[in-house]
Amino acid sequence: MTDAAHRAGQIAVPAVDLCLVPSPADAPEPPTARLLGRPVRLPAGMRALALPNYRRWAVADLVSNVGSWMSTAALGWLVFDMTGSAAALGAVVAVKQAPALVLGLAGGALADRLDARRVLPVTQGAFGVLAAGLAVLTWSGHARLWHLYVFAALTGVLGVLDGPCFGRLLAQVLGRDHLSNGIALGSVTHSTGWVLGLGAGSVVLAGPGAWAVFAIDAVSFATVALTVLRLRTDLLHPLERAARGADRVRDGVRHVLGSRQLVVVLATGVVTGAVGRHFQVTMAATAASTFHGGPGLYGRMFTCFSIGALLGAAVAARLRHLRMPTLLGSAAAAAVLQAASGAAPVAWLFAGAMLAVAACCIVYDTAVSTTVQLLAPGHVRGRVLAVQGLVGSVTSMAGAPLVGWLTDTLGPRAALGIGGATSLVAVVVAACALAGGPAAAGRKVRACVTPRAVVPA
Repeated sequence: MTDAAHRAGQIAVPAVDLCLVPSPADAPEPPTARLLGRPVRLPAGMRALALPNYRRWAVADLVSNVGSWMSTAALGWLVFDMTGSAAALGAVVAVKQAPALVLGLAGGALADRLDARRVLPVTQGAFGVLAAGLAVLTWSGHARLWHLYVFAALTGVLGVLDGPCFGRLLAQVLGRDHLSNGIALGSVTHSTGWVLGLGAGSVVLAGPGAWAVFAIDAVSFATVALTVLRLRTDLLHPLERAARGADRVRDGVRHVLGSRQLVVVLATGVVTGAVGRHFQVTMAATAASTFHGGPGLYGRMFTCFSIGALLGAAVAARLRHLRMPTLLGSAAAAAVLQAASGAAPVAWLFAGAMLAVAACCIVYDTAVSTTVQLLAPGHVRGRVLAVQGLVGSVTSMAGAPLVGWLTDTLGPRAALGIGGATSLVAVVVAACALAGGPAAAGRKVRACVTPRAVVPA
């Protein structure tokens, strides 16, 4: 956007390539990586692993995700074991989210001015110290509920700076050409860590106990800190930092509001995140009240959902470009499948629908993350990521009670149907806003789905 256009309040909208058909001239060379000193050709969906720094990053990210999900399971069990109250567990989650609501934008502004490679070892080390301290308290039998609240609050405060710095350093590790694939592989890592972490957490909880889980989490944070220190600086891509005095919070907010694509993407996320997610609520109610099952049925549904998340991450990694049509298309598919799942007559059909919904949601989330990163210049990227995180936190905190109320009042089938239909309307409105109206959106959709004729050279 030019300075004159910005002063006039105009919005320059970048052209949106609606068709994901690259020309033969754009076809990349097959990526390779060195394994045990020998070059190995990588599949297209793993091309970011050709970068030595990203290979180290991916391993550390997997270890960190496993440790974090193990800790999440242990913390929830510990709170409930101490209090027997689901409200107390919800309060711990709220305490952890609160710093992002209050300090998130300021943390993003600070991240834009600092060197992320120097900040992350400090924040990850601090996370590790907190986890180790909680491990000692739990092992000694001195852990009290207020300790858990303090732990949640301090991790939330650290996350205010750690999150934006993490996003900035990831962009430096990947560069623009590998950003979408790296984020997609990060979704694979996150989903794998989710499955492994929750499973391993339950095993360790049943064995040594919660103290061992927190100790493992502390080791995972140390792994990330050491990995960041070992990144090769000569392979990092330059990313502009904000100068002192040019790191104002309002500049990040102004950049978001000045980009029609960012506004539409985040606004769509507000709707889909509020009523189109929180499947842990609707799945539990569906398993219990609709299909009259118990924890076993819920566990099988959750397993299907986890498999779908892994499949979605694999699909996202295979896509060379995660552009706006992929973002809107996956959101629309998830909305339709969610609404249809509410009408599933038998449990296995519902579980299959949840698998497909999870896959579409992961593709959508990956496309959103890629779009936000690419639309944010380096000097304001931390603040833009902080705005995205703030919007996500508010949406999550408001959406979960809303979905719970709909489920309790109207039943899980109606909640799924309303959530899916509302999300689909939001996607249609977003497509029209980006295309310049319903007619223009229709023409662009037809252009994407109409086969292109191949003209011989």
